[in-house]
Amino acid sequence: MSTVTDSKTKKAESTRMLLIEAAERLIAEKGLADVSTREILQEAGQRNQSALQYHFGSKNGLIGATINERTSQIDVHRQELIATITGKPTLRQIIEVMVIPLIELIRIDAAGKNYLIFLSQAITRPDWDLRKVIKDFEITGLGKAYEFYDAELSHLDPEERRLRQNIGFDLTILTLKRWCMADQTPKHSLEEITEFIIKSTIAVVSA
Repeated sequence: MSTVTDSKTKKAESTRMLLIEAAERLIAEKGLADVSTREILQEAGQRNQSALQYHFGSKNGLIGATINERTSQIDVHRQELIATITGKPTLRQIIEVMVIPLIELIRIDAAGKNYLIFLSQAITRPDWDLRKVIKDFEITGLGKAYEFYDAELSHLDPEERRLRQNIGFDLTILTLKRWCMADQTPKHSLEEITEFIIKSTIAVVSA
């Protein structure tokens, strides 16, 4: 009985991941607004039209699950970077904790690039709230990084602090999106873009 149960569980998880990966690919290619749930199901090779609803409830549920899946992967690296910091972190170290895991994700394969392009569209949604994402999905490493970030910018009033942090986050995601979507070999290496993002973010939040 347990063997049957294990088999069903593995199949369900496989279907779930196929849908997440299909959503990433299609949204990266066509845009968030132009991808239907039917297309996602077809891309994932799912004939059962209720599969998406069963696993995620809705398209919005799938988007949230996709962010959670990738962010959880990235967050392991973030926690490792935080563990190497001794004493009070510098602003640069804080920004590196947030940026470098994203860089490593897109360095690995096309799936990482798809996720960055996907994320660049998700953050433009009216209901996007990074702090809520961190809380809802229990993103430990990113949450800790933002604790450091808030402490480093504690001289600013909360509204101004969050504005600058949000601009820095958007700068990171949208810059990486443009690098990922370059038609030809990008003029700047990933290392150069990383340094540009870190320095630019520091400039934005320190202005």
